[in-house]
Amino acid sequence: SNRPSVAQLLAQVRATALAAQDHQDLPFEQLIEALNPPRSLAHHPLLQVMLTWQNAPEGELALPGLQLLPAPAGGAAVSAKFDLDLSLHEQGERIAGSLQYARALFEHASIERHAAQFVALLQAMVEDDSGCVLRLRLPLLPESEQAQLLAFNTTEAAFDAELCIHQIFEQQVRLRPEATALVFEQECLSYAELNVRANQLAHHLVDLGVGPDTRVAICLPRSTEMVVALLATLKAGAAYVPLDPAYPAQRLAFMLEDCHPTVLVSRSDCAQALPASVGVPLLSLDAPHPAWLLAPQHDPLVPALTPAHLTYVIYTSGSTGLPKGVMVAHRGLCNLAQAQIRAFDVQPDSRVLQFASFSFDACISEVLMALLSGASLHVPAPSVLAGEALAQFVAARRITHATLPPAVLAALAPPALPHLRTLVLAGEASSAALVRPWARQLRLLNAYAPTETSVCASMHECLAGQDTAPPIGQPIANTRIHLLDAWGQSCPIGVAGELHIAGAGLARGYLNRPELTAERFVPDPFGAPGSRMYRSGDLARWR
Repeated sequence: SNRPSVAQLLAQVRATALAAQDHQDLPFEQLIEALNPPRSLAHHPLLQVMLTWQNAPEGELALPGLQLLPAPAGGAAVSAKFDLDLSLHEQGERIAGSLQYARALFEHASIERHAAQFVALLQAMVEDDSGCVLRLRLPLLPESEQAQLLAFNTTEAAFDAELCIHQIFEQQVRLRPEATALVFEQECLSYAELNVRANQLAHHLVDLGVGPDTRVAICLPRSTEMVVALLATLKAGAAYVPLDPAYPAQRLAFMLEDCHPTVLVSRSDCAQALPASVGVPLLSLDAPHPAWLLAPQHDPLVPALTPAHLTYVIYTSGSTGLPKGVMVAHRGLCNLAQAQIRAFDVQPDSRVLQFASFSFDACISEVLMALLSGASLHVPAPSVLAGEALAQFVAARRITHATLPPAVLAALAPPALPHLRTLVLAGEASSAALVRPWARQLRLLNAYAPTETSVCASMHECLAGQDTAPPIGQPIANTRIHLLDAWGQSCPIGVAGELHIAGAGLARGYLNRPELTAERFVPDPFGAPGSRMYRSGDLARWR
């Protein structure tokens, strides 16, 4: 049976063990020769975990004038022959034993947890041997583990939950209007200049019917206009939908049809890449005598707009081949921006690199990291996004904060970037070899960044002496992570479970995909009534 009871499973194990004893005299060397397993100096060729049950009768030894007692197992350090070696035997009315382990693979605290979990499993099996072994309900986690899991998720921090993204930007405009906000190639805009351009475009968008929870598609290359259009869309109350001009026409057509934007903001050189018949009003920013440059320059007021309204819809690749649009609101993005500004120590004199493609959510985190803190945002041209050209750009612009994929970082050298203070790795797994030289020179963080949780859910600060691949770390501010088994129970520390994410950054769901939204955004039994959490599909374990 694929779902045996405890008693059935024990019977199966007993039958398998007895059958194996028919071949117990087979020489080990002959077994290895017949199986020819892959050889490695890192582990035993056949097995890594051993369970030994010693049930041989104990002999009695009596010596006049002496009381003889069995020596406790594990009294002296021995060299482990396997990764894990559990030896058990009867001792009167009890079962005793010892657990040997490879210290290169396990910490003592982890082994103690595993031993306690094994005992708890045995107790659950004894209490109900008729129940399905897959549905065993283990006792509650020990108090020490409950306290540790609670500490992992104690992430409450103050943030501007009642403000929208553009309102925090406008605060910076009032604080430092003449400070540099945006630099692209030879163009440099102050906070006041950037705000005026965004305001003019926002007023024009409102005149075109844009408002809260409507969508504005933006198809622009890396440029000043890209950032202006993003801010203008938020100021008009709408959500922006980034379209990469390099995408295939079929993908662009699907995204436009699916998001049904009120207007499409583009440029003449990009509009050529768009499908011939999109059925969406086109606002070309480089058209002759553009009307939007005659619009009012003051901050627009959209009375109905709240932090619960959307900031963007970003399309990610779907398992069915069709992209799915993730809807993210102002409140989650405000929490992300302010959490990153604190964690990365972004100051008004900081210089932030805008590396990510506009069609990725990492782009908005870079933009907000700079523009919500009074720092300057530096946008490189497409020709300088890798290798020596990127290193020269970062050095010449004296960039202090950057977020890069590990594959891009691997082509750079730490000594060439003396001004870089904080570096964030995101987008893919990293390695200890890559991290080590950078962690000696600057502050290096590894981020776990699902789109469905407002860009980033957790971070880990990497240390120079770290000899293992960096983990994804602990949840960011106002974010909770739960590792759950197949029945929704919290996994003990060290046990893998599906990673669920809850908190302020949770996306609203998938645009026009209610079934998929219900499947991936599920009720949060650990939160307040009505709260939800995101099922990531990723496996993780607490360390």
